[in-house]
Amino acid sequence: MSITLRSRRGPIGTSWAAGMLRSSLGDELRPRTANAGKRIARAGLVDWLDISPGLARAEVRDETTGQAVIARLEFSPLPAGDRAVLLDLAHAHPELPAQLVAGEYPPDFEVELSRHEISLLPHGASEYSHDCSCQDWPGPCAHVAALGYVLVEAVDVRPIHLLTLRGLTLEDIAPPAVSARQAASESASAPAVDSGEGQEELEGGGSDEPSAPRFDPTRGDATLLVDALGRDAARVLARFYGAAEPGTAQRGEAPPAVG
Repeated sequence: MSITLRSRRGPIGTSWAAGMLRSSLGDELRPRTANAGKRIARAGLVDWLDISPGLARAEVRDETTGQAVIARLEFSPLPAGDRAVLLDLAHAHPELPAQLVAGEYPPDFEVELSRHEISLLPHGASEYSHDCSCQDWPGPCAHVAALGYVLVEAVDVRPIHLLTLRGLTLEDIAPPAVSARQAASESASAPAVDSGEGQEELEGGGSDEPSAPRFDPTRGDATLLVDALGRDAARVLARFYGAAEPGTAQRGEAPPAVG
C-alpha cells in the first residue's frame, strides 16, 4: 500500500522540527532532483517506509519505468558523551516523552541541547549518508529525495522518530523509575518524626516484624553490676529480676536472702 502525503503543494512538513529536517536533507539535493523527489512522493510512488535505529528505508517506484528500488538514509548515532548529556537534560524534563508521543517536539529542549552543541536533528551531510539500489551515482537520486520527503512528513506527525534515527528510545529519555524496594529503603533511612502517632508500631505491638530482643539480666554476668553499682545495689537488682547472686552467672541459683 503506497504512502499518501498530506502535503499537496508548497513545503512538505509544517512543524519547526520537520522544517529543519527538510532543510538539512534538501541542502544536498539539486533543484531538479528535489522537484522530482516531491513529484514521486506526492504521486504515491513510495510504497512503504521503515524507520529503525539510525536508518530510514523505503521502497520507491521510479516515475518513468515503474521499477521498484530501495532507497536508504543512514543517520550517525550520537557520540557517547553527547548521548549522556542529552539523557541528563531529558531526565530533567519528565514531560518530554509524553510531548513526543503527542506529536510535539518542544523547541525549548532543542535550544537546551544547542547550548552543548547537540541536536536530535542532523545538521549537514556529515551526519547522514544515502544509498539507493538504482545505482545513480553519486546521488542523492530522486528516489532518495522522495524518501527524504516522506520521512519529513513522518517526523512532522510523529517527532518520536527523531529519537529512533539517533538510536534512542522513549524508555531512554524517561526519568529513571524509583523501585518499591528503593523507596522503602529511603523511607527507612529518613529521620523519624516524633508525632506521637504509631507508637504501638514503634514498640513492636502493631508490626509483623519481630521486635528487638529485650535485655535479660538473668542471662548476663552479674559481676558487671557489682563493678558498676556496688555489691549492695547489684544484689537488690539481682533479687528484683530473679537473677543469680552477684559474682555468679548461673541462672538456676536462688538469690541470697535479704537481711
